[in-house]
Amino acid sequence: MTLDHLILAGPDLEALEALVQGRTGVTPVRGGRHLGHGTHNALIGLGERSYLELLATDPAQGGGPFAATIAHLGAPALHTWCAVAGNAATVAEHVRSLGLTPRRERMQRRRPDRSMLVWEIVFVDGHPYGPLVPLFIDWQKTKHPAAKLPRGVTLASLVLTHPDADGLTDLLARLGGVPEPVRVEHGAAAGIAAELRHAGGTWTVEGPPVDAGAPPEATAE
Repeated sequence: MTLDHLILAGPDLEALEALVQGRTGVTPVRGGRHLGHGTHNALIGLGERSYLELLATDPAQGGGPFAATIAHLGAPALHTWCAVAGNAATVAEHVRSLGLTPRRERMQRRRPDRSMLVWEIVFVDGHPYGPLVPLFIDWQKTKHPAAKLPRGVTLASLVLTHPDADGLTDLLARLGGVPEPVRVEHGAAAGIAAELRHAGGTWTVEGPPVDAGAPPEATAE
């Protein structure tokens, strides 16, 4: 398993862009609309094959399944993370072999330059850890978007906190391992936090109080 991207979500995309630019000095670039899902996004690079996605409800669409999962956010918050562990069919089969339920979602969006990105997401249902367990992305024949994103920010750590830290670690290990720079720590409540490094210092982005029983529906690219 390798980390692909983080999802910073909120009710307004312009507010997310202003927050990231103000805290890191890096200006996000618009990605596009997730038609039929109710969201749109912007992105900045975190490395050669990783990035930070800014995901918000798209007022032009009037709602959708992804928009519904972030509708409770009144302010920007780290929502979940996304990993790569092979092609979608293989990941789904492995998830099923663990006694969990995979859900596959084929997606696409058109960039502002009119080029098309196509990918597939595998959600993992049937566990008690909610958005602390990543969704999995299969980029198929699409070139990874991080190659063309603005740089200047790197991910120092992604900390997943849960009262059952051992159980979460075991599940991640069975799904493909705990990738760098992810850490699992014991805590009284479930939570997710990323430390981002930039030219001006560090910025810690945290999630809202986590409902550990809710799956990480909203995704990205």
